[in-house]
Amino acid sequence: MTPWQSAKHWWDEHSTQDFWEAVGEHLSAGYVWNSPSCFMLAKACRWNAEEQNFELGEANCWFVTLAAGADRTNPVRECLRVAPHPQQYVAWCRRGSLEPRVYYWEKLMNKAGGQ
Repeated sequence: MTPWQSAKHWWDEHSTQDFWEAVGEHLSAGYVWNSPSCFMLAKACRWNAEEQNFELGEANCWFVTLAAGADRTNPVRECLRVAPHPQQYVAWCRRGSLEPRVYYWEKLMNKAGGQ
């Protein structure tokens, strides 16, 4: 199964939104990456670290809506590697949780073994 197929399978099992509708939204107002090793949907957003919430304003964070990697691929490192540009933060909700996990880009890049 390719990364996008794995992502679609997970999405179909856990979301009420159609997978292709989500892909279309990210093509229009976000970022879509697909390769043999990684699939990712992400959007630029604003994270207020003091209040611990997302808000309107100039983007300082990539929110990874959905990601999947091939065997032996580090999906975190791949997402950081293929993002259009760094932001101060990167965030995602793990396995359908509603609580975002938010990390400083640089710290996560170092931890994931990136440059």
